Amino acid sequence: MPNATPDGVPREGLTIHTLPLGPWDNFIYLLADEATKTCAVVDPAWHAPSILQEAQRLDLKITHILCTHSHFDHVNRVEKLVEALDIPVHMLRPEIEFSGYRCENLVPSSPGDTLRVGKHVDVTMMHTPGHTPGSCSYRLRDAIVTGDTLFVDGCGRCDFVGGDPEQMHQTLQTLLDKLPGDTVMYPGHDYGPTASAPLAQQRSTNPYLQHKTVADFVAHRMQGKTPNTGLSRPPDWVPEDS
Repeated sequence: MPNATPDGVPREGLTIHTLPLGPWDNFIYLLADEATKTCAVVDPAWHAPSILQEAQRLDLKITHILCTHSHFDHVNRVEKLVEALDIPVHMLRPEIEFSGYRCENLVPSSPGDTLRVGKHVDVTMMHTPGHTPGSCSYRLRDAIVTGDTLFVDGCGRCDFVGGDPEQMHQTLQTLLDKLPGDTVMYPGHDYGPTASAPLAQQRSTNPYLQHKTVADFVAHRMQGKTPNTGLSRPPDWVPEDS
């Protein structure tokens, strides 16, 4: 099993455990309520046994699945986990309607909905479109899990089917305007110099957050890209030690 971050980040009863997994440098997150040792898993993809083994290693019971969006590299092991655990799967309704995504136990969510994990962890669903029409970021006290919306020193592509760079620009500005600068951002992929970063730091170092106009952002984000590009086929992948 790939090495997970050895210690999660404590947040007043919440611990965010990070599991790097897959050929595209995904981060899978376990959002744990320490009081009850229950957790939600965010974007389970690539290898269900690794995710289940990590929860077991941490002595956590997975009670919910949260999907930031419907791209296969974020959801392609959802069904395996549902088969094993029979737990609800949460995705924003606009993303379900856009993608046609279906699975057992699917719960259509609305922007602003809050999910309680265990006794003390509240997860608020923020609609953050741009990468896809129904992309969701998950707000947790002084942290946010952003999927493919915002990366450390980067942001999600907007050239795939359903992507919209103007929407992405508005989403990023909204995140910066609404959330405190000390909010720690946890991205969907390990594409930056660090695994996570405070939003205040990203405001200074992320090149996609430096543009003064929407047109400048769109030109940067779409440079060399073709709108409405289809996703590539998922590669066959298993961990080397599986």
